[in-house]
Amino acid sequence: MKKPIVILTTLMLLASPAHADWDKISEKMSELGDAVAEGAQEAWDSTKTYSKQAWQDFMNWSEEAMNTAGEWTDASIEKSKEWIDIADKKIDELMEGDTPEEARQAVDLMADSTMFKLFNEKPEAKALYDQAYGYAVFDSRKLSLLFHTNSGSGVAVNKETEKRTYMNMFGMGLALGAGGKFYQQVVLFENQKDFDTFVNEGWEASSEATALAGDEGEELSTHFNSGVAVYQLNSKGLLVDVNVSGSKYWVNEELTNSQ
Repeated sequence: MKKPIVILTTLMLLASPAHADWDKISEKMSELGDAVAEGAQEAWDSTKTYSKQAWQDFMNWSEEAMNTAGEWTDASIEKSKEWIDIADKKIDELMEGDTPEEARQAVDLMADSTMFKLFNEKPEAKALYDQAYGYAVFDSRKLSLLFHTNSGSGVAVNKETEKRTYMNMFGMGLALGAGGKFYQQVVLFENQKDFDTFVNEGWEASSEATALAGDEGEELSTHFNSGVAVYQLNSKGLLVDVNVSGSKYWVNEELTNSQ
């Protein structure tokens, strides 16, 4: 009897928002539990307790990984792959949501997943992330709620206060890419001044692109240039040639102000 219960519970977790409150999930589980035969109630209660712990472990690991300075090890890579597999199953579903809360959940989960993919592809990027005052992550895919905006979405995070500013992104280098494939972009900010300017004033990369490039042939992502480091990824992995020219970033007032 335990096996069907575990299957039902797993399906329920996957159908719940990634950043959902456990009490809401538990309430749904209780409703389903009422339908379980009385003889299976003990097994059901045990499963609920285990699932709550598994859910907390899932969320706690990602938070700890982002907040703990140090080398991104082989063990980190293996653990993050498990996390990414679970997270990526939720992102497409959440992208179709029609409420600001669902949109924020989609962006938050995308941001964490993208950061872990970046660290897996380029472990030395974790050292720059640890040094950074803040960071921003963008995805060229359009949220269902914001489909009319013709722009991708992202979030800028102040690492010290954990304040999140949700943003829009548009740019020739990111809009769709060849064959309609989507891209993600990560921007690390070395200091508060550059981060605050980005969040408060937005950013048009036509003028900044030259300053970001540094010396000829120098990668944007090897170290901070003019206070930032930029990475770009697609479904195949990390891209060597980062093109931010023509990109524009600005605050999404709807998602930011409705938190």
